[in-house]
This record gives sequence, C-alpha cells and structure tokens, in this order.
Amino acid sequence: MKAVVHLTGEGEADRDFAIRCASALRRNEELALDEITLLAHRDGVRLVTPDAPERSRVAELIETGVSVKAGSTCLDARNLPRDVLPGVELVPSGVSELVRLQSEGYEYVKIP
Repeated sequence: MKAVVHLTGEGEADRDFAIRCASALRRNEELALDEITLLAHRDGVRLVTPDAPERSRVAELIETGVSVKAGSTCLDARNLPRDVLPGVELVPSGVSELVRLQSEGYEYVKIP
C-alpha cells in the first residue's frame, strides 16, 4: 500500500500536522506502507524552503524513507526561489503529481 500526504496550508499548525501524519504512517507497522510521499502544494511549499522552521524535521522524514516533493509552479507563483531543502524533489506541477500518484494507487491524505 502507498500513501500521499497532500499539504496545501501554509500555517505552522498545518505544516506540523503534515509532518506528524507522514511520520506516523511511516511508523505504523500494521499498515506496512511501501511508499509514503509528502507533497507540498500551493502555500504548503513553504515547508521545503531553506528558511522553514521545520527543515530539520523534513530532513528526518527523508532519512526514514518518506519522499518529499514540491510543485515548482507553486514556488514560482509565490515568488519563492526553487532552492529547496536537500532531498526534496521538485516536480513541474503539484496537482499533476497528485493525479499521477493517485493513478498509481496512492491513498490520499489531505492537510488541511
């Protein structure tokens, strides 16, 4: 089984909840997820910027095998540089990536 955590909110509480959800999914042995992706989209892309307060927690997620992705069009729309945290994969379009992942059978978790 696979899951995508879709983060669109920019607030600290939303970013924290997305990280906690992805981490909980990774630790859940009962679900035994093969793949987990945290997709930062819309205002959620602020999570993967170098000055994000959660940058060390994002790095920890990546170290546990969670794939972290961000939509480059969302960065551009917010005039944010495409300079993202190490290990974060930039995808051309967050919404297109979401559709692709769901077509591959990913379960969907929306934050907020």
